[in-house]
Amino acid sequence: MDRGRLKTNTGLKIGSLTVALLLWFHIATEKDSYERTVEIPLQVVGIAEGYVIADEIPATWPVRFRGSGKRLLILPWRDLAVRVDASDIRSRGSLTLGVDNVIYPEALDLEVLEVLPPEQILIRLDRLEQVRLPVITPVEIQMAPGYTRVGEVRAVPDSVTITGPARDIGRLSWVETDTLKIRRVREPIDVEMPVLIPSIYNINVEPAVVRIVYDIQDLGERVFENIPITFIGTDRPERFLAEPRSASVTVQGGTGLLEALNREDIELLLDMSLILPDGLTLVKPRIVLPQGITLKVLEPPLFRVTEY
Repeated sequence: MDRGRLKTNTGLKIGSLTVALLLWFHIATEKDSYERTVEIPLQVVGIAEGYVIADEIPATWPVRFRGSGKRLLILPWRDLAVRVDASDIRSRGSLTLGVDNVIYPEALDLEVLEVLPPEQILIRLDRLEQVRLPVITPVEIQMAPGYTRVGEVRAVPDSVTITGPARDIGRLSWVETDTLKIRRVREPIDVEMPVLIPSIYNINVEPAVVRIVYDIQDLGERVFENIPITFIGTDRPERFLAEPRSASVTVQGGTGLLEALNREDIELLLDMSLILPDGLTLVKPRIVLPQGITLKVLEPPLFRVTEY
């Protein structure tokens, strides 16, 4: 065999083979004897106004078609549908699926052979309900040294609109976001987080994303001198004398909160209902501070109280 001839005109030979394969493919796919099963969208129409499908149903349904091989290969299944009419259903009912329910363009020149079993579908309807529910924002935040949280974590907006089947929506009290996990935080937090969609069929959440906001500030200290004592637990505070009559209070918190803090925002309370019968005792005061401010040092920690 002359191997040199086999190696000549390689491109021509490959081209001829390609043309032959294309010709065979064209002839083979023009035949009308091919069948193909396709999953096409299931459409439910005729649902009464103000109602919604309450239980999950298949998004598609298998249908067997007959047609030319070429037509079946390029079948635009998104333009097809199995369409059923639920206008006679008021609460719950079964619908039968047959070839007459298959919708497709006549130009496709196809034959619908069968809608594959099961040939019935159960539909349950419920009232379409809309409620406003609060958003819970789980967080796992670790502060960097020298920083502190100010206030509470907030979702913006703090509630979302939930739309869906009334029975299932009525079981919800709130919705949550994903857990926000951040380490060594040094600056205020303002991030978007998706709202977790409850496992309810035909539910809609609006908005689907909220902002999580958390104020972070430098941790600072501030000293307030001569904070007066206030007697409580008695209707005659003039009967009591505290020694000393005031105290030094060192507090800590976010620098922004400390700058806005006044002496009048701090209360030292001595509860006279705790006085012992002998009329003389040492009492530890209760200190009242604004949210976000904590006590670091109270001097003195105890007060000698005399009753007259």
